[in-house]
Amino acid sequence: MIGTGLINFTLALHFAQLGKNGSVLRPELFIGKYGVTVIFLLSGLSLKMSELTNAAANLKLNGLIQLMTFGVWPFLVGVPITKGLEVLAPSLLSKPLLEGLLILTCLPTTINMCIILTSASGGNVATSLCNTVISNMAGIFLTPALLLRFFGTSIELPFFELVSKLCNKVLLPVGECL
Repeated sequence: MIGTGLINFTLALHFAQLGKNGSVLRPELFIGKYGVTVIFLLSGLSLKMSELTNAAANLKLNGLIQLMTFGVWPFLVGVPITKGLEVLAPSLLSKPLLEGLLILTCLPTTINMCIILTSASGGNVATSLCNTVISNMAGIFLTPALLLRFFGTSIELPFFELVSKLCNKVLLPVGECL
């Protein structure tokens, strides 16, 4: 494992230009545009409809996961960490970095890592997939609301464009496999 990591690090160090947007590999297309769709497609292929139905029907668990994602994490982790760093180590991070850290705690779970890490740890992939979809759809409303709460400025987002992109990347691949 250490040898593979060292090889990857060495390759990344010497060929960093290949990983930049616009390079010959076009990571912005293959990872950003198609990678998420492939992950959901593979997740959908590996699950039975009954598993997804049971996961979606577990309202208590799904509610708890969403509460943790959008309630506990930003308010009980994000705010204390950023305020603590601001008070205890004011020169460690600039104000924009502290604000960025708080913004990160307001975002929904990431689509690709949620499924990959759940699968690798032997967790319930159906519940993970279901909650990733829920949190990304809810995040369209809740993330701007949280940012408005923390930063107090108006926010304008292309709502229908975001919903359309999420449906194409998440719901369509999973639905096609069922």
